[in-house]
Amino acid sequence: MDIREPLSAAVRALKANKLRSALTTLGIIIGVAAVIVVVSLVQGLQTSVLKQVERAGSQTIFIRPVMPGDMPFAELTKIKNKDLTLDNMRALAHAVPQITQVTPIFFNGSEVKADGRTANANLIMTDESYLELNSINLVAGRNFVPSDLRLGNKVAIIGPRVIEKLGLKGNPLGHILTTPTLSLEVIGVLEEQGAQLGNDPDQNILIPLSTGLAQLSETQRRQLFFQARIDPRLTADDGAALVEDALRRIKGLRGKELSGFKVFSPKQITGIISGITGTITAVAGGMVSIALLVGGIGIMNIMLVSVTERTREIGVRKAVGAKRHDIMLQFLIEAAFLCVLGGAIGVGLGFILGAALGKALLGTMGSVPIWAIVSAFAVPAAIGLIFGLYPAAKASKLDPIEALRYE
Repeated sequence: MDIREPLSAAVRALKANKLRSALTTLGIIIGVAAVIVVVSLVQGLQTSVLKQVERAGSQTIFIRPVMPGDMPFAELTKIKNKDLTLDNMRALAHAVPQITQVTPIFFNGSEVKADGRTANANLIMTDESYLELNSINLVAGRNFVPSDLRLGNKVAIIGPRVIEKLGLKGNPLGHILTTPTLSLEVIGVLEEQGAQLGNDPDQNILIPLSTGLAQLSETQRRQLFFQARIDPRLTADDGAALVEDALRRIKGLRGKELSGFKVFSPKQITGIISGITGTITAVAGGMVSIALLVGGIGIMNIMLVSVTERTREIGVRKAVGAKRHDIMLQFLIEAAFLCVLGGAIGVGLGFILGAALGKALLGTMGSVPIWAIVSAFAVPAAIGLIFGLYPAAKASKLDPIEALRYE
């Protein structure tokens, strides 16, 4: 029998029960859309984070104090020295001549006010090398100069979102921003970078490290982050190893004594991000697959109902010569068609939702890999065939005489 005949019969049967067919495919639509959205967001998150790493450059390494998530709590409590100070940074720059540039950083959220309006911003305490090291340009004003750092001048370089939130009119340069402890004169405006999940660099406010440290507690002053650029004749991974060895010597650590700091090269960060996003994808994929399973059960249920409703039709078809495999093929096609249709709608819906959520949460739309799109069609089709197999087999085994008697 030509495949077009059972396909045409399947379409007619589904059209005869439009609402039921639509409700049956709903589970498949939700499951596939969820897969596409999750993959899109995870890919967008990975792209967003990797862009930040790339912006800093392939020769830039990152040093920070250890955090609770870095190791088991029992090991964390054994570390005696978790400090990273300016003295450590200076000693490191002297001990590792392959470091061509090193920048101290301290992050602190703060409320800022200007012209009667209030906004929350990210205060970044750093020095004049931060912009160059992170490839960030100014659209107006100037960078910090050595005297700003030496004298602890109360000046600030602000992101475009800060201007927007505070409603600063005209040229923002020269405006005074106030925090709970500081009054800062705006001397520069950062270029727009775009928001990422949980982080909006456009609402950053940079202030001289010396200005910020005076407002911090003694403990906070000893928990700095560093960025260091390694001589290009050395790989970043080798540079990270040199930095770690040098810091251990500076801090007097011996043998296998645990370090109170972490050193990351761009390659290591990329590996960590890929591992995290891979885990998120696997876990989320497992969760949303439940929706596909529920959708498959719905397909089986509705196909069993369809077999019962069309018992007499099956009897007529068998009486005029339809073979068992013809009947089975028709019902399998109906089940697979429902699932593939749901998969197609789910893919379209997933793309729309993924784009909207990606733009809102990440500031960018993540790409969906080909394997996800192929899976979005192949998995529902497989589900349709698997869950449609029992109803189709049941229909094909009906006795034509008994089926013709069915009312």
